[in-house]
Amino acid sequence: MTGDKIDSKALHDQLTDSSTSAMKRYQALAIGTDNLWYLIKYELIVMFASGLPGALGLVLRKALYPKILGHVGRNVVFGRGISIRHGLKIRIYDNTVVDDNVTLDAKGASNRGIAIGAESIVSRNTILSCKNGDIEVGKRCMLGISTLIHAAEKCNVSMGDDVLVAANVYIMGSGTYGSDQLDVPFKEQGIFPQGGITISSNVWLGSNAQILDGVTIGTGAIVGSSAVVSKSVSDYDIVGGVPAKLIRSRREPKPEPKQS
Repeated sequence: MTGDKIDSKALHDQLTDSSTSAMKRYQALAIGTDNLWYLIKYELIVMFASGLPGALGLVLRKALYPKILGHVGRNVVFGRGISIRHGLKIRIYDNTVVDDNVTLDAKGASNRGIAIGAESIVSRNTILSCKNGDIEVGKRCMLGISTLIHAAEKCNVSMGDDVLVAANVYIMGSGTYGSDQLDVPFKEQGIFPQGGITISSNVWLGSNAQILDGVTIGTGAIVGSSAVVSKSVSDYDIVGGVPAKLIRSRREPKPEPKQS
């Protein structure tokens, strides 16, 4: 194991503490503040605007969601059924599209939360989930359908500009559970962070790829479909396989096809 041990039970214990009222636990889970006025705004806006179809729904969400989010730029489009958690720590910049059924969960006691750069697209069913970590998505990024990005404490996920993420990609800044003690549940052995994930600009991640904690992917790199990336990838390299290995560098001439 590397890195400092983190108590993996702290958030679980907070949300299941029987000595705390159900309302307080709901506020800790959903909004991250005990401010009653913000809770009322959040509940009313989500109830009336979240699932409303058509142009009216788009107009209402554009007008109302800035009231429960930390920052919303110009011309942001919000689809139906978006789940918002700890909205005051979510920042979305100009001309970004957040499609239907996306989850934006900035949960944490001390983190900055989620930032999505201008002109990016977050496709439907995508999940951006914080557990006291931070997620930063650059400008003009494309997050494909059902992408999952997770950032735990000390395992931030940072993405540069013009990153192309295909469908069903997992980007897991989550550390590694302790496993040395055979008679102790994994969650009680703590988590050992590996340093988070950095994805540089102009990277292409193929469908079903998995990027594990501690990895840096260099500028212009390509990760093949279904690859599991457990080690860092250099600039302009193409990798694939389980675990991912170097196929070739984009700086090298593309090999000629074999003659049959």
